Amino acid sequence: MIGILGGTFDPPHWGHVKLAQNFIEILKLDELLWLPAGQPWQKSSHITSATMRYELTQAATNDLKTLLFDTDSKTTIGVSRIELDRQGPSYTIDTAKELRQLYGKNQSIVWLMGADTYQNMQTWNDWQLLPEYLHLAVASRRLSPSSVNANIDPGHPQTIYEMIELFDQRITNNVQELTTAPHGKVYFDEHFHVDLSSTFLREQFSQKASRSELAESLSPQVLDYIQSHNIYQP
Repeated sequence: MIGILGGTFDPPHWGHVKLAQNFIEILKLDELLWLPAGQPWQKSSHITSATMRYELTQAATNDLKTLLFDTDSKTTIGVSRIELDRQGPSYTIDTAKELRQLYGKNQSIVWLMGADTYQNMQTWNDWQLLPEYLHLAVASRRLSPSSVNANIDPGHPQTIYEMIELFDQRITNNVQELTTAPHGKVYFDEHFHVDLSSTFLREQFSQKASRSELAESLSPQVLDYIQSHNIYQP
């Protein structure tokens, strides 16, 4: 099974690293690909350059490998340039189609995400088509969207009722179903939740937070890269 962790990664933080580690352990991934967005159309135009975000993501993968060093994990970990090398806005559905062409029709591919990303997914281009190419795996302690037992954050600005209606029959709590089928399932891990924001971290830099404060949210090599290249400085 191949796991895909997509994002702007401006910067990648401990939440991304821990989410990746979590799904490596739960799904027994053969391969994990971090996939930084090339031109994220929903983000501000004032994002860090693609080159720096790629190198920041490389640093995050190195910190993830360090976490896994003393475990029995055999997962291959890398960074994909699919979206960085593609011209135009980065749409996940285009990436899903490209991944399916790259790995063939029988390879199990699962897109990994946190609950906030999932709840915002209905703003994505052709999001309804994603299960035709991928599985989805969502990390959340507070979100269990099914027609039987929907638990939806009332403070979240997006509604996910359309997603519930579309994905209800696809939801599974059996990891084996993600292994035996190449795509089409939605899996929720309700034991893990990411509660970090790249926007908040950039604000911390602008407010000249100390290294010890930043280290609570950023893994070592990522923080080293940011400080050595003077990124996010006021």
